Amino acid sequence: MPGRDAAERALQAIDDPVRPGNLLESGRVSGLVVRDEQAAGLVLAVDDLAKAAAQALEGRIDRALKLAGFTSVRVIQTAERGDAPRPQGATVPGVRHIIGVGAGKGGVGKSTVAVGLALALKRRGLKVGLLDADIQGPSAHILLGIRERARATADKRLIPLERHGLKMLGMGVMADPDKAVAWRGPMVAGAMVQMATVADWGELDVLVVDLPPGTGDIHLSLAQKLAPSGALVVTTPQALARADARRAVAFFEQLKVPVLGVVMNMAGMVMPDGQVVHPFGEAPADAGLGADTIASLPLDPAVVAASDAGTPIETGSVAAALDTVAARIATQLTL
Repeated sequence: MPGRDAAERALQAIDDPVRPGNLLESGRVSGLVVRDEQAAGLVLAVDDLAKAAAQALEGRIDRALKLAGFTSVRVIQTAERGDAPRPQGATVPGVRHIIGVGAGKGGVGKSTVAVGLALALKRRGLKVGLLDADIQGPSAHILLGIRERARATADKRLIPLERHGLKMLGMGVMADPDKAVAWRGPMVAGAMVQMATVADWGELDVLVVDLPPGTGDIHLSLAQKLAPSGALVVTTPQALARADARRAVAFFEQLKVPVLGVVMNMAGMVMPDGQVVHPFGEAPADAGLGADTIASLPLDPAVVAASDAGTPIETGSVAAALDTVAARIATQLTL
């Protein structure tokens, strides 16, 4: 007749789809009860899983426990209340603050801004890390000129790569850069959480997280598992991009993640004759984004060329504007 040890071994053999570790290590399973009549019951937390993923996980648990010899398995799914207080303070060991850089849509230069912000914070004398959380479309390693692959310690802790004074980690330095990552949402979110929590970041004042475009599983996991101090939203002046930026601001507010401001990227370009053109239009003075626009960055061909070469520019008008953003954030977070 199977006992509690058999039930625990069966649960330990199942990796958590989002959180680090197996179902017991991650805290997803609680209230395990084993009865003499070969029956097992447990509570399964599904607050960070989509409905289909939660049902699939319950099915895996049922099969694993029945293979262990239990004839009856009862799983009670439970979710945290949507208005439950968000964890306060970064949950990554050694990291004081986590800042997410997001965008409602792709193509607005979010990754360039994330890398530029990390460098601006570094210029203030802070210890800064950069996590590329765009698992399926990583680009931060290209912007930083990194071609090496990340390694792990003997105890399986990831070692971030260092370049331009930053510690960096992302799928672009962990997998074949020429192969697509064909993972579903929970796996993608789980990879982000694992990279953040299993890496040996050392002591950091700030970990900048370059989020994928849109609003999805990774953003939810960032808010629920990593307790960011705030988020920055990037957009262009184009009305279409601003509409998506409004949704991104509202999404972070719904997750109780403070929005530190909006960065208006590619906001005009200075021509050789001194004329300023606006290829993406001009945003109105009151863009109605739901948060303050704290910087407007010009479209600078020099930044484009430097980004492609992996040698990010740390001087000029774009860098100066990001220095102002970094100073504002440092004041908000008392860095």
